[in-house]
This record gives sequence, structure tokens and C-alpha cells, in this order.
Amino acid sequence: MQRVWVVVLSVWAMLAIVAVLAWSSRPATPLPAASAQTVVVKGSNGKQRVVVLKAPAHATTATSRVVGG
Repeated sequence: MQRVWVVVLSVWAMLAIVAVLAWSSRPATPLPAASAQTVVVKGSNGKQRVVVLKAPAHATTATSRVVGG
């Protein structure tokens, strides 16, 4: 039974250390949100139109590896 209490106390101690480290570190700065862009396009007959380009839905920094060679 003594071994069980030692395990329980060591788990609680580890959780306490992790909690202190998590709350003492600075939070990461959020990335700026992507915004839509507005472009003026001139048509074939000289008429101008305003086009709103949507922001990309998903951006990643990871690259996919080439499969098969």
C-alpha cells in the first residue's frame, strides 16, 4: 500500500510541476487574421468593376512528401 501512495504523490507532484511551467510561460502571440482584398477590374468595354477576393481558407507551413519517387 505504501508503494501506491508513493506513485499517487509522484503523479501529483509531476502534474504540479507541469502546471507551474504552463502558467509561468508567456502565451504565444496570435497570427494576424487573413483579410479579404478588393480589386478594381476594368472590363472590355471600359466599365470598371470592384471584385472582392476572399482570404484563403487554410494555410499551412508543412509540406507534403513526394510519393513514389
